[in-house]
Amino acid sequence: MLRFSAHLSFLYLELPFAERMEAAKRAGFPGVECAVPEIPATEMSRRARKLGLAIVGINTAPGEAESERLGFAALPGREKAFARNLDAALDYAATAGASHVHVLSGLIDGIAREEAEATFMRNMETGIRSAEKAGVRLVIEGLNSRDRPGYFLSRSQDAFDIVDRFGSPWLRAMFDTYHAQIMEGDILARIAANLSRIGHIQISGVPGRTEPDFGELNHREVLAGIDRLGWAGFIGCEYKPRTTTAEGLGWMKTLVS
Repeated sequence: MLRFSAHLSFLYLELPFAERMEAAKRAGFPGVECAVPEIPATEMSRRARKLGLAIVGINTAPGEAESERLGFAALPGREKAFARNLDAALDYAATAGASHVHVLSGLIDGIAREEAEATFMRNMETGIRSAEKAGVRLVIEGLNSRDRPGYFLSRSQDAFDIVDRFGSPWLRAMFDTYHAQIMEGDILARIAANLSRIGHIQISGVPGRTEPDFGELNHREVLAGIDRLGWAGFIGCEYKPRTTTAEGLGWMKTLVS
């Protein structure tokens, strides 16, 4: 049985953050996730317990500078800031009960690839140790280069390769059908070949990043295939509703039989 998680930084944006959790519960979502939470961790935890919601994951916070809006894990000279940033995210996740923290690697325009990679690997080595202590898994994700030019990781394979290099149960890849379809395609075969490396899956329509029942990618087949593979985790709904979130939720009935 597939379980869907409402991404509260994309869905129900007409509501205050805490009320988005209630709206997700009313719509039948068993879990929620977000980029940067907008309420304290203790309140997030309390509300989730009251509503019977799982908190699936959060992101590390972006930097204040425009150049760091997508994080700075791969940016040389920002190692101490990254450590503080990650520790804050892990503390929040552990208190709120979130399962994972998505590490934003950052834009590396003007930085030599080799230097950015060395920085990222050093940061992740220490970050994985911090994650193990906190009991919260880290995930990394490839963001397509059309929407996010200059991002350190642009393909799912980039993330899978790094996961293999560390070989730690505290680091996995986040596989987003939207980004992967734009950059690589062959979605189901890619998921099947890398299932053990994947810590979270997200979906949205391609190319508009709207509901998954719209666009070039057949999410009916994708979701059925994920189910056949025995995926036990959540599937994050990280998309931009074409109208309102509630009006667009019909896909949950039409795509999942």
